[in-house]
Amino acid sequence: MCGRFYLDADAEFLINYFKLRYEPRELPIQAVVYPSQSSPILIHHKNEKRIGLMQWGFQLPGIQRPIINSRSETIHEKDLFKAAFEKKRCIIPASGFFEWKEGSNEKPKPMYRVKTNSDGLMLMAGIYMKQTDALGMVNWRFSVVTRDANEQMQAIHHRMPLILDLEHAERWLSADVTLSERMSLLKFDGVGIQLESVDNAN
Repeated sequence: MCGRFYLDADAEFLINYFKLRYEPRELPIQAVVYPSQSSPILIHHKNEKRIGLMQWGFQLPGIQRPIINSRSETIHEKDLFKAAFEKKRCIIPASGFFEWKEGSNEKPKPMYRVKTNSDGLMLMAGIYMKQTDALGMVNWRFSVVTRDANEQMQAIHHRMPLILDLEHAERWLSADVTLSERMSLLKFDGVGIQLESVDNAN
């Protein structure tokens, strides 16, 4: 799964990296992003890429914790996810994410920073939707798509985000991508990762 990620980039870098023509009015960025917090999200809208802030996690009535991940194996059939998987796919830019070692009896559990082999921007696949809360407030929210862990990630956890390269991220965002292509993208495993142990004292 993915329960915390970080982004060491400013708005100017993201706008240039994705070659955006549309520039947001403001794009405050938090170094470390937790569930329910906001982060820059890339979408395809009106034939162009746009970036803006969205809150992490879908809200469901009667459930306090937001739904922050959507499983790649069932995203096409779960009622909460399937419409967004068809029409509202996004990319979550990150420098990396944090994960804790499964099955460890150590306290606190060993914590790892996961980033790409190139130390470049990590492009996590996601879906998004507009939701209205109990107070009538409208928010755009996103969920990170997860998949079975690859060989490197299996050393600490059985799940990980679906990470795309720039070419496949463009296809993920495309409005004309077919169902067959979308299902194929869910199995993409072409981005190498590295794990770094970090101090978990906090």
